[in-house]
Amino acid sequence: MIKRFAGAAAALVASVLSTAPTMAWDSFGHMEVAAVAWDQMTPKARDRAITLIKLNPNFNEWVVHGVPAETANKFAFMHAATWPDLIKSDPKYHNDGARNGDIPPHTSEASLNKGYEDTARHKYWHFIDTPFTTDGSPLTPPYTPNAQTQIAAFREMLPTTSTANEDKRSYGLVWLLHLVGDVHQPLHATSRFSKALGGTDNGGNEVKIDCSPGVSCLEATELHAF
Repeated sequence: MIKRFAGAAAALVASVLSTAPTMAWDSFGHMEVAAVAWDQMTPKARDRAITLIKLNPNFNEWVVHGVPAETANKFAFMHAATWPDLIKSDPKYHNDGARNGDIPPHTSEASLNKGYEDTARHKYWHFIDTPFTTDGSPLTPPYTPNAQTQIAAFREMLPTTSTANEDKRSYGLVWLLHLVGDVHQPLHATSRFSKALGGTDNGGNEVKIDCSPGVSCLEATELHAF
């Protein structure tokens, strides 16, 4: 049993690392966060979560065969946490909002859970740029909606007593799994304002890096990606 579990886990991790694009908070990190959540859930909560996750259009790609059902369900749950990053490179989805989709549009749909019919990437949901400064630069409040507003909204929709349908609960659960991981990444939660930059560093995206010879930057050219 242990060998089968280890073999399946190794295959899954290898698959993720070889096919997923490199990101500031990568697929493996999101899967780890989901695994911690799964281990704390009751059997009833796990069954309910899998019922919802099965509604995701990518669910069949997350199923690992040849392992016990409980293990397969855990792997699918872990994979679901990566979905909001996967759609960033899926041509069926589009950026909405300014600055390549990082700034939310001024519409009510920016915070709306429409379920899987929604083809917007909502990249501004992934972070909340809480501002700070060390040189007295004026601060700008974070844009809304953001990771904090959406975590609260998706949590509210999950109970069966909410007015959301199953499609919207599934969409919200997958996003919630992802966003809880995102806010563990420091540069998804703050933005430094400085006179040198003339404003914000946009969560480290405006901080350019140039590694010394022989030191790998993992191909990153700015702090957030690194």
